[in-house]
Amino acid sequence: MSEESSERPAWDNKLQYLMAALGFAVGLGNIWRFPYLCKKNGGGPGAFLIPYVIMLFVEGYPLYYLELAVGQKIRKGTIGVWTHIHPYLGGVGIASNVISLLIGLYYNMILGWAIFYLFNSFQTDLPWATCPMINDTHMVQECQLSSSTNYFWYRDTLDISYRIEDGGAQNWRMVLVLFVAWLIVFLGMNKGIKSSGKVMYFATSFPYIVLIAFFFRGMTLDGAVEGVKYMFSPDVSRLKDADVWREAATQIFFSLGLGYGSIIAYSSYNQPKNNCRKDAIFIATANCITSIFACITVFSILGFKAKTRAMDCFESNKIMLVDHLPENFPDRENLLNFTFNELLLEFNLDSSQKSTEHLLKMTNCSIESELDTDVQGTGLAFIAFTEAILKFPAAPFWSVLFFFMLLNIGMSSEFGILQTVVTSVLDSGVKVSKTKLTAGMCSCMFVVGLLFTQRSGSYFLDIFDTYSATLSLVTIALCEVLSVSYIYKMGRFEKDLKEMVGVSPGYYWTISWRFTCPLALLVILGASVAGLFTKDITYSGWNPITASKDDLLFPTWGIVLIIFLILASVSCIPVYALLYKFGLRISMRKNTLSVWYHYNNHLPPLSNLAIHNNTRL
Repeated sequence: MSEESSERPAWDNKLQYLMAALGFAVGLGNIWRFPYLCKKNGGGPGAFLIPYVIMLFVEGYPLYYLELAVGQKIRKGTIGVWTHIHPYLGGVGIASNVISLLIGLYYNMILGWAIFYLFNSFQTDLPWATCPMINDTHMVQECQLSSSTNYFWYRDTLDISYRIEDGGAQNWRMVLVLFVAWLIVFLGMNKGIKSSGKVMYFATSFPYIVLIAFFFRGMTLDGAVEGVKYMFSPDVSRLKDADVWREAATQIFFSLGLGYGSIIAYSSYNQPKNNCRKDAIFIATANCITSIFACITVFSILGFKAKTRAMDCFESNKIMLVDHLPENFPDRENLLNFTFNELLLEFNLDSSQKSTEHLLKMTNCSIESELDTDVQGTGLAFIAFTEAILKFPAAPFWSVLFFFMLLNIGMSSEFGILQTVVTSVLDSGVKVSKTKLTAGMCSCMFVVGLLFTQRSGSYFLDIFDTYSATLSLVTIALCEVLSVSYIYKMGRFEKDLKEMVGVSPGYYWTISWRFTCPLALLVILGASVAGLFTKDITYSGWNPITASKDDLLFPTWGIVLIIFLILASVSCIPVYALLYKFGLRISMRKNTLSVWYHYNNHLPPLSNLAIHNNTRL
């Protein structure tokens, strides 16, 4: 590898870079995806955290270090880096850019939702606290059958349709918040890495302050201990399930941002002698600790919510039970002062009350059953958390803190995702102002993102979230580690690392890059592909009549969209290699982009098109 000789922007200092990199790594997935996976896979240490930590060592540290190193050494964006390593590999960089665009597209809609909830939090009474009334006489049925938080999310916020094919009308409120989200992104990225790096000081540190505040508040709530115990009460038998290991490995990718190209883009602005090995270990470890800390905080609040619901259930059962007792039952009225457990003890002593035994079997009131409720993704933040916040003293204050924290976490990740594309364009040698490039990108993505502001928009967002990145990120990472280990050669890479870091990598790193990491990625890739063909591709449609979710099959065009999203990025790798093989040549030297066709490397160029300094992209 050779360092880029031309002058290149750089971070003001090491702290600015670390804050930006950590801000990109710590995202929304740490707050809701990681806790959901812990709960789904049977709890903490045995069923998910052990596979998660193991996969951190198997793929997380090695891949993060590799991407930091190649970006810092070559000092180019992701396309330039892989083209530099081998001309056939330019498609790996293009694939990373495509993924960044696809993820950045829907990620900003989630931030728009956070802006909508943040705006609605500045009220004395939170709007999702109660169900709306019809003529001040009775509740709206959809809200009564579900809950006020469900109704506000599905009806007031999304105005969701039942089927994906039925929701073409635009939700103007979602259009507005999406525009605001893209405006914030433009302002944050407009001045380049120095400007966005300074923004990261606040965007990265503030969420930690809020998380710590929520941690201490959550641990003082009634039921918090039960929630944390639930997290750390694993079903060890789940360790035999291959899906647990696959999801732990996949979470490493999403959490650290491997394969996006953002790590390469950020490190390309580092000084050549920066110790990127220490950076890789620090950022990956801090990200893992943040996930676990956020998970404990979330489960403490979910435990409070579960205990509150269970106690409400107990009280409801107690009233039903007493109401069914004979009028002449001794001390009938005094029984209402009993706790539910005292009531159970009272009637266990008298088994003749058969009607009482029947009533006790009607409803299972327990904290565990409430915690077992399957809440994931956006539902964890916009339904479960909002419901818990309603029980907090000064609920609007905590609501503002929570959604402002989500906005900051999401924005820092969004800056990193889109920095991949910006860096690649600027490194292409084409002269275009930063302002025009950022404004054009944000404007185009806002227009395309209007797809998510339809009444069926959340269904489209779920498609993008589920299918646009997983297979592609694993494929890109596999190409990266194989390219460095076997095309560029490990000996040369070790020499480069010694020049930058000062010491050669040890056995752990070299064995990981050559053997264990590629093998793990192949297994994950195979398991993910197999999973696509072993189950129906469905989505959950919100039924307003029953106020519940129904599993629905995608229409044919929905399947086509899924296939397109999977292939959109990963197909760039072989297509680019084939085009290069059969004659396409791309050269980027000193602000000049040259493209020509050269058949089999023998005939002279049939055409030579040069785009010089004064030409705009």
